[in-house]
Amino acid sequence: MRRIGSRSFNRAIIAAMVVPSIAVVAACGVPESSPNRPLDFDAIPEVFSATTTTTPPTTTSTPSESTTTPPESTSSTVPVEQVTMFFVAGSQVVPISRLLLSPAAPPQVLAALVEGLPEGDVAAGLRSAIPFGLATTVTVERGSATVDLPDAFVNGLPGAEQRLAVAQIVLTLTRRAGIGQVVFTSSNRPQAVPRGRGDLTQPGELVACDDYSNLLPTGFSC
Repeated sequence: MRRIGSRSFNRAIIAAMVVPSIAVVAACGVPESSPNRPLDFDAIPEVFSATTTTTPPTTTSTPSESTTTPPESTSSTVPVEQVTMFFVAGSQVVPISRLLLSPAAPPQVLAALVEGLPEGDVAAGLRSAIPFGLATTVTVERGSATVDLPDAFVNGLPGAEQRLAVAQIVLTLTRRAGIGQVVFTSSNRPQAVPRGRGDLTQPGELVACDDYSNLLPTGFSC
């Protein structure tokens, strides 16, 4: 089958429209003697035969870019430091590490020691000979710490427990930088305390780590 071209097809349609119009004109007064002339397709104006193509407009939408700024972090890191404290294990005094706010001043360290053992596995099998909530104060001058003990400690604590408690205090404080010796008072009066071997000091006599080294575990030195 032969295909009809686009231009030939348009001409055929126009011819179909024009022929009836010619017939109508002929019926209205064209003399019958007028010879019928064949339709000259080439004489048809281009406007009737031109193929019109309409291209729809193209719309391009660009998605809007949004920039979101993440909120600034307001968290801050609290400075802490590891502090060595001593607690009782059987008949010995052993060290453990505890985190305190930095810088850990001697009053802060002594308060944490009096507070007792921290929670967790590190405290397993340990205890403190220092009565909980014991009211003590500490001041440091020229490398020596002065600890004031309440009467309840001096007169109410048995001798063996008092020896371990004093060892806890002395060993903990002398592990701090700038403290080499400790002296004890009670109600601001010089106070005698037991050494590691059980003998008493003179009232107001300085003691150091070496005075309680016999209570330390094997391999730990002052």
